[in-house]
Order: sequence, then C-alpha cells, then structure tokens
Amino acid sequence: MKLWLRIDNDPAGTEATTLYRWLARDRQLARHARLSPAAGAPVDGEMSGGSLETINVILSNSIALASLITSIVAFRKAQKQQRGGSGDPIVVLLGRSGRSIAIDDDSTAEGVVELLEAADPAAAGVTSDGNAR
Repeated sequence: MKLWLRIDNDPAGTEATTLYRWLARDRQLARHARLSPAAGAPVDGEMSGGSLETINVILSNSIALASLITSIVAFRKAQKQQRGGSGDPIVVLLGRSGRSIAIDDDSTAEGVVELLEAADPAAAGVTSDGNAR
C-alpha cells in the first residue's frame, strides 16, 4: 500500500523532518515499510530542493499500517509533552489518491482502514480484516 504523510501548517518542514526521523528509528515499522522524504520546490535563491514536505510510505501489510499509526500517535503525544501541552497540536495527514485523513491521538489502524476505504474503496489497499490486497 502506498501512502503519504504531511504535517499540516509546517511551511519550514521542521515537524515533518522530526516525524521522518521518528518513523525511521521505529524498528517494528522498518521491518514492513519503506520511507522516503520528498522535498518541496526550491525557494528563490536556493539551489537544492525546499524543506521536507511529504514522507512517502510503502507498506507491505496491515501490520505495518498498525505500526505506522501507533508510531504517529506516539510522535504526536511526545511532541505535545515536549511543548508542555502548549501550542497547537501537530496535525499529521495520511493520504492516498488525493484524499487525506488526519491522524489524532485516538486513531487506530482499523479506523484508518475504514476511512481509507470509505474515501476510495478501490485504492485502500487493505481489507477490513487486515489483509493486503
């Protein structure tokens, strides 16, 4: 299953970079997922690409989806704790085929699969019983 992750309202790509590093260190996720960063367009005056905009994710099965969701939820909670509970919560968007789902502290793999299937049944890539299509 191919997905992408973005952080809402993160023009500098700071939170996306932190999320990418967080996910890359997750050993359980690493067994069944491939991550690749995608930078935005270069800013005027820069020769290289812009800040990290999107994290492309390829998951091999529903176990990897569950690991991804668990890791994102843990990331959000750690960031909230690091900020002392102040500031706006980090909104992580998970998407596929032009549609996105906000991952919050209560998100579960089952709930995300249901939302993906409701948004685009043919593109969800995972059945509700957890098997990859």
